[in-house]
Amino acid sequence: MLRFALILIFALLFCFTSFALDSSVSDTYSKGPLYGKNLYIPFLIHYNFPSLPAKSGEQFDLQYHFSLYYVEDARSRNDLLPIGYEKMGRQYDKNLMVRDYESCVTELGVAYNFLKELQVGFEMRFYYYYEGFLDPFMEAFHDFFNFSDGGRKYFYRNQIYINTPNKNGVTLFLDKRAFSFGDIDLWCKWTFFENRKISLAALGAFKVPTGKLESLSGSGYPDAALGLLMDYRALRFMSLYTQAGIVVPFNGKSYPMFNGLLGVEVHPWKFLSFNLQMNIKTSPLSDDIVPFGWNHDWGTDFYQLNLPQTNVLAGIVLQFKNFRMQLYIEEDAIFNQGTDVTFGIMFSHIINLRNRVTKHR
Repeated sequence: MLRFALILIFALLFCFTSFALDSSVSDTYSKGPLYGKNLYIPFLIHYNFPSLPAKSGEQFDLQYHFSLYYVEDARSRNDLLPIGYEKMGRQYDKNLMVRDYESCVTELGVAYNFLKELQVGFEMRFYYYYEGFLDPFMEAFHDFFNFSDGGRKYFYRNQIYINTPNKNGVTLFLDKRAFSFGDIDLWCKWTFFENRKISLAALGAFKVPTGKLESLSGSGYPDAALGLLMDYRALRFMSLYTQAGIVVPFNGKSYPMFNGLLGVEVHPWKFLSFNLQMNIKTSPLSDDIVPFGWNHDWGTDFYQLNLPQTNVLAGIVLQFKNFRMQLYIEEDAIFNQGTDVTFGIMFSHIINLRNRVTKHR
């Protein structure tokens, strides 16, 4: 993954020198990558890059957003399933389970442009873990796309049990409903170069540890992050996005995390865009399971924390004047290093405070 991080960084530098054409941004319908929080439990307790656009805004812009995430997740220790277990009907042996739950997460975020190139912001979230009721639908979803279901078909439906073993000594355990306030993420973005084709930005972030490990809403310790962002407006109807950065947890147990993004946006109309992106991350935790046991489901035989996360997000963005709405679905069908599925919806609005004050004079 270090090699991949270096490739992304050199790609940013290459684009900086290759596309330095002028200082004006072209008039395209690009709306930015899919914004969202990574809700895979070993990752969500730490800061994760939310996929901010590198493009600058307007001075005095105030942007706020509301997001709602639905998560459905189940995973067994497939390597521990005894021979013939699948013939015994549905059971529920907690010794074989790693995760089985549903959750809803609400999010509020605010960002402000002190300068055209300088934006600061914060996000805060509420987490609710519960037994769920959509297990039958999710089983059908995985069967339809031939995705690995993490052994779901062998266990009782609509349960809540989370017990994620790891070598780092981070206790990720929950066996009852939980509602809690999460961490507060503070960030600052500086768009240090921009022309009609390309925007380059640096991002610095700090996580305030207001969440709790016992309710799986935070690590209980702060994190710091630093990264580079790039938007490349390749064509009038298409934009490319790439990001690379590092997250450093301060809990003394988790590993530093690489966060990367590769995305493409097709925006044929001003009001609508189609987005496909891959969020690539290294794990902050590890376990003792032998990696890379491939099966016919195009996934892994074993529950593992040693593999990278390669989440694929597919979604749409609707924009009307200063109002924006995005919908997406997120899945990691390659390494199963993520939730079974995450659905996200976000509403955002931009107000220019200078224009508002001028209007009311």
